[in-house]
Amino acid sequence: MARWIPTKREKYGVAIYNYKAVQDVELSLQVGDTVHILEMYEDWYRGYSLRNKSKKGIFPSTYIHLKEATVQDGGQNETVIPSEVPLVQELTSTLREWVVIWHRLYVENKSSLFRTVQQMTYSLIEWRSQILSGTLPKDELAELKKKVTAKIDYGNRILGLDLVVRDDNGNILDPDVTSMISLFKAHETASKRIEDRIQEEKSLQQNVDRRGQSIFNNTHTYSLYINFKNFVCNIGEDAELLMSLYDPDQSKFISENYLVRWGSNGMPKEIEKLNNLQAVFTDLSSSDLIRPRVSLVCQIVRVGHMELKEGKKHTCGLRRPFGVAVMDVTDIIHGKVDDEEKQHFVPFQQ
Repeated sequence: MARWIPTKREKYGVAIYNYKAVQDVELSLQVGDTVHILEMYEDWYRGYSLRNKSKKGIFPSTYIHLKEATVQDGGQNETVIPSEVPLVQELTSTLREWVVIWHRLYVENKSSLFRTVQQMTYSLIEWRSQILSGTLPKDELAELKKKVTAKIDYGNRILGLDLVVRDDNGNILDPDVTSMISLFKAHETASKRIEDRIQEEKSLQQNVDRRGQSIFNNTHTYSLYINFKNFVCNIGEDAELLMSLYDPDQSKFISENYLVRWGSNGMPKEIEKLNNLQAVFTDLSSSDLIRPRVSLVCQIVRVGHMELKEGKKHTCGLRRPFGVAVMDVTDIIHGKVDDEEKQHFVPFQQ
């Protein structure tokens, strides 16, 4: 007959796998369940889940991640107290409770609240990891504690869960050592603080919605399309052509660069795009359309070798300015050109 041995060190753990009981003597577990271990035999534990203390059973020891804990009052009256920081314990229990609700919201297709709970859950998981790392200075830990408790209280409120009454430092008040008047005042303060937070969140969301609607209604963007046909120059080496829009009055570029790589053979590097190198300068605003002058600037950069004093050539390709070409496109930007398909030859200067 198997002899079960009372555990001494293996008292407290968390299920890391789901376990489905096959026999009546076994205990079903879900990932994240906290268990109190009473006895052990070979690769099995006997105990109960803190979710249902009345149901005792056996479960595989390999399914449990042991955690440090302190045992008080041995025997039938023993009490297991986890060695974790109280805030970490609260975070863990909150996450377990929220995950169940999160799953239900997904099933019920309540997408808005589902995403809200998802974001809050991710935040709590990240903050829990930071606390467990043990690397935070005291001031940062105190600040993080305020953020964590505020997030938990806010989440519990919008999910319709019980309000946790705390002191000014965010610690949960013990009703056994706190007077009824103090509990009532703390409850009122917490309720008002959470209600203010909810109103603040609603106000921020309304402002974002209005701003987004205003931007959508009033802001227009424009684009300039160009088709680069050819580059005629006998450089003898590879070249890079950087084209961009430029405001000569403000002496600044107003667009990103369009890069064309040209080979030493007088052809584009991407030969399949010969006579058909296209670019679109996007996100031009209304203010760009009323600029007094706008130019299309093409900077030509030579890429190749450079002779050194000893007459040897550098083995790596060096980029050196070679020339620049400028075309006034103000009329095109202002829409004053009738023939938009007209081709333009733009000379460059070295």
